[in-house]
Amino acid sequence: MTTRAQWIEQTLRATLEPTHLEITDESTQHAGDRVESHFRMVVVSDRFDRLPLIRRHRLVQDPLKPAFEQGLHALALHTYSPDEWAERQNAPASPACQGGGH
Repeated sequence: MTTRAQWIEQTLRATLEPTHLEITDESTQHAGDRVESHFRMVVVSDRFDRLPLIRRHRLVQDPLKPAFEQGLHALALHTYSPDEWAERQNAPASPACQGGGH
């Protein structure tokens, strides 16, 4: 059985051909019965070169629509071109959940 995280990874690798991809399940940091519902992602792709942030996020979110329809609730997206990533080499951590956590 494929987990949601595995499906997300397969989908993004096929659609964006990332040079770097990190997917972290942060569901346990959120209130309620959250199983594979909140993810933090770092995506580095040539497809993001010279694109504004909103277009980068749409390139990530659009192929993931089926997962949103089946319970995916939130994505913390960090999207970079390879040149941007070479300068940064890391992305900011997610803030603490304001909805009650654990």
